[in-house]
Amino acid sequence: MYTLSEFKWGTGETGEAGGIVNWSFATSPGDGFVFADFITQEAFRTNIRDAFQAWENVANIDFVEVADGADTQIRLGWDDMDGPSGVTGEASFGGSKTTSSLFTMTSAEVRFDQSENWITTFDGAAGEIGFFQVAVHEIGHAIGLDHTNDPDTIMYDRNLDHLTGLGAGDIEGVQIHYGASIPPAGTDGDDVFAARFGDDVVDGLAGSDTLNLSGDQSQYTLTLTADALVVTDRQTGRDGSDTLVNMERLDFQTGTDPDFNIDTFDSIATLAPADLSQIVELYIAYFDRAPDALGLAFWGNAYADGLSLNAMAALFIDQAETRATYPEGMSNAEIATAVYNNVLGRVPDADGFNFWVGVLDEGAVGRDVFILSVLEGAKADIPDGSSAEFAAQVQADRQYLADKSDIGTYFAVTKGMSDTDDARQAMALFDGSQSSIEAAVSATDGHYAAALDANSGDFLMPLVGVLDDPFAA
Repeated sequence: MYTLSEFKWGTGETGEAGGIVNWSFATSPGDGFVFADFITQEAFRTNIRDAFQAWENVANIDFVEVADGADTQIRLGWDDMDGPSGVTGEASFGGSKTTSSLFTMTSAEVRFDQSENWITTFDGAAGEIGFFQVAVHEIGHAIGLDHTNDPDTIMYDRNLDHLTGLGAGDIEGVQIHYGASIPPAGTDGDDVFAARFGDDVVDGLAGSDTLNLSGDQSQYTLTLTADALVVTDRQTGRDGSDTLVNMERLDFQTGTDPDFNIDTFDSIATLAPADLSQIVELYIAYFDRAPDALGLAFWGNAYADGLSLNAMAALFIDQAETRATYPEGMSNAEIATAVYNNVLGRVPDADGFNFWVGVLDEGAVGRDVFILSVLEGAKADIPDGSSAEFAAQVQADRQYLADKSDIGTYFAVTKGMSDTDDARQAMALFDGSQSSIEAAVSATDGHYAAALDANSGDFLMPLVGVLDDPFAA
């Protein structure tokens, strides 16, 4: 639901673009409002910039921040209003009308009550007022939207703290006034794009290009494919789902890695299935857990760029997780026993044990690549003339390793999860039986359901087009 006023920027005709509208933080009293103080605090300024961007993301109107002065069309500042818990903000505007259907706005002012108990984040306690929500609301008035009686819109005339952005009614209304926003176009230089409401294709062309996103990294899913990347905002009514072409960086507002370098990860989508499977197996064998999507993509990218499996194994052996699984000071016999148990799920047979301990004792294979050698040995062709018992054991070993690899693939590739504690917990459920596979899959599904939560979930990075879902019906 929406309600429109008779005022808008641009031509004064419904559905036509609003053009460029300059705005500024007031540094002097206004024409209609006193502006008892000026907005100098950076957190509040950021909220206001984000509020303008929220409207620009969905409507065909361009807001440009300028220094306060003669070129300003919308000015914003603090004021003394009616004290705490009263009117939190107010907008005023003026315009003219000749032959147009609506009044064309020529100026607007927005003031905020400086006595309110403001908060600039979305985790306010009782009695705190979300500044961002009020800023979006008042700017909505300054571009021609009136109050609604719909509590799911930012233009609702009562409490807005349950909202994190525009509602469907807000978007519908502003697009009727101005039309939908125009997708950004790239250049041959270094471009910075702002994510908009809705689903777009954003092509950065040449240069080093960045897409600015509106939320915390944990609220997004980045899907990797060989042809393009798709970043999806799991918060409804905000950034939508954007297909990225020739994009090098993602800039989240906050998060574990808010300045996210796509180039570190995107080449994994070009790997052959067998190559990616080997890296999944390497993770399982060295770290005794499912891979994490971010780590797997990093090492997959390195492999695509020329890093060999032997070199990767040598780097894995020095990781803290590997040292925890295979502590320093273990004898060659203890190493061989531990690797058999982790990789193949059993104690070593006498012949295999003697062979691998001998290889280690002679120095034919160093400990850095020993685990990789066991992996490769488990998948080697069965020698001609081998006994039926030996062949059966090899097949059982291969199946055990394949099942562990499927669990790891499901966790990191299909679901795109990166929580290493969850990865370890899911893999720990596997003991070689079908019921343990089902338990690991069920645990992974539970972790995934929690990770999808738009407010308390995790950043997800699934990979599509290299390894299929091993447990798809």
